[in-house]
Amino acid sequence: MRQRWRSCAGTTAAFAVAFTAFGAAPVWAAPSPDVQERPSVGEQMAGAGAAAPSSDDPGSPTGVAAGSSPPVGDTGELDDHAEVAGFDRARSREYFAVLPESIPRERVRKVAGLDGVESVETVDAARLDVDGEGTAVLGVDPSGFRNYAPEPSAKSDDIWQGIAEGRVALSDDAGKQRGLDVGSSVELAGAKGEVTREVWTHATSGVAGIDALVSRDLARELGFPRGNALIVSAPEADLWDLQDRLKKTLGDEASLQVLADDPEPRPAGATGEALASQTLENAIAAAETRLGVPYVWGGESMSEGGYDCSGLVQWAFGEAGVSVPRVTHDQWFAGEQLDYADARRGDLIFWRNDPTAPDYISHVAIYLGGGRMLEAPRTGLNVRVTDVRMDNMAGVVRVHG
Repeated sequence: MRQRWRSCAGTTAAFAVAFTAFGAAPVWAAPSPDVQERPSVGEQMAGAGAAAPSSDDPGSPTGVAAGSSPPVGDTGELDDHAEVAGFDRARSREYFAVLPESIPRERVRKVAGLDGVESVETVDAARLDVDGEGTAVLGVDPSGFRNYAPEPSAKSDDIWQGIAEGRVALSDDAGKQRGLDVGSSVELAGAKGEVTREVWTHATSGVAGIDALVSRDLARELGFPRGNALIVSAPEADLWDLQDRLKKTLGDEASLQVLADDPEPRPAGATGEALASQTLENAIAAAETRLGVPYVWGGESMSEGGYDCSGLVQWAFGEAGVSVPRVTHDQWFAGEQLDYADARRGDLIFWRNDPTAPDYISHVAIYLGGGRMLEAPRTGLNVRVTDVRMDNMAGVVRVHG
């Protein structure tokens, strides 16, 4: 396997810039993965052939079949007062760029004109409370953004019509783990006050760490920065060269997050080294002190009553003196990616369980060896040790420091 590396510029650090005014930003660290070839655009968007979750799968206890359009609320309530263009074609997602304030139009035009950039979509990014929980949210133009979304959602006219008419799309994980059912109402609290809106669907956006989508009209009503973020599609670009050019074009305040599953190699920069066995044992020992603690969506400490899967991993490795990213999809880039057959004690195991985004990394556990693992499974289950599940497994990561 050829080595491929991701730099530390980006990941959820991007959110620290845009979301500070709306609450604490997610914690991040500097991952350095060794990953396989970058998938084609079709593979990134379609997720063809993904298996449905098993009955013991913590990612989606009541999920829909992978690849099918996510369910929506009562379509009879749609009045079609907002026009939404049909699905055009699937566009890949290579970068998410975010600034604290609106990006000047001239800079957006310059980004769109960079070599290798195929298209750019302007969005509004902020962090606000959704039913009392801090949540990273994008305000989008449904007609344009749908072409960048995972294909099961992108092709559904009903999803984007509902968003255009002021409803909320929650990620599959946020909706199900927090018990915010499709058709229920949630309170959104932004910089300009509070509004109540219907949960229209559970559909993951395809941007790591983003757990809700609303229309740009609703985003403006809530007080989001206007046009402070970009989705950049550049399927044939050298990602690290493009990163340098994006930083130069957007300025020092811009933060960049790589969205492409398998980046091209960075020409220069340290690759990092696998963690020492004693460090891994310290992380495992810390995680074992949390056995029996409840799963809590977004949880990363006992003060919150428990942990979610990636929160437990981040906390346990933090206790061992190692900083790893907070979001599961970003933890996938925290070291050398391996096949399960090569797994060693202390490695991280990942799954793609999200039926609304079959290419998205959605669950993580710590491998203990001998076919056993430690995980924070899902709402209703406690931190536990269990047999490794093979269904929907994405692979294994050996964490680098």
